[in-house]
Amino acid sequence: MKRLPWLLALLCLAAPGWSVPLQQAFDQATPGAGYDRIVYLDQATLYTGGLTLSDGDYCLVSSGAVVDLEGNRIIVNPSASLDICGVVLANSDSAALKFSGAGHGWVDHVTFCANYDGLYFWQNSAMKITSCIIANSTRYGVYCHSEYDLRWMAYNDAWSNPSGNYREYCPS
Repeated sequence: MKRLPWLLALLCLAAPGWSVPLQQAFDQATPGAGYDRIVYLDQATLYTGGLTLSDGDYCLVSSGAVVDLEGNRIIVNPSASLDICGVVLANSDSAALKFSGAGHGWVDHVTFCANYDGLYFWQNSAMKITSCIIANSTRYGVYCHSEYDLRWMAYNDAWSNPSGNYREYCPS
């Protein structure tokens, strides 16, 4: 997987000497605003690692926090919902954000950079994707598995994804 020097510089500047596992931030989160857990990510902290969500409604929100996935990803299983806003997801050896089966949610103002795929939607995932930047993936920017998925995508900017910015079943 290609590594971008400016991405590493961004990660270093975002949180000099201070990083927290994303799983730890999730475990410490409390319910709020109708979610089972709402995770507020501090833009001055570097978050590391991936996350698997099941059985509940979750929200990750920030105004620019960087998550270095360290080759991992965020997986939303069929029994879960994830709304994510204002986060930078980078450095995944797979899809940075994967919605499995009937997993659903809203992805808004998220930057995907230097991942294998930016977003991956399995069959029957119901999603809204708005105002995201999806760039420099190794393969696709957005990978849609089936034409039967329920998605609404608008105001996104995708570029430099060698296999294509959107796979054939993605509305663009």
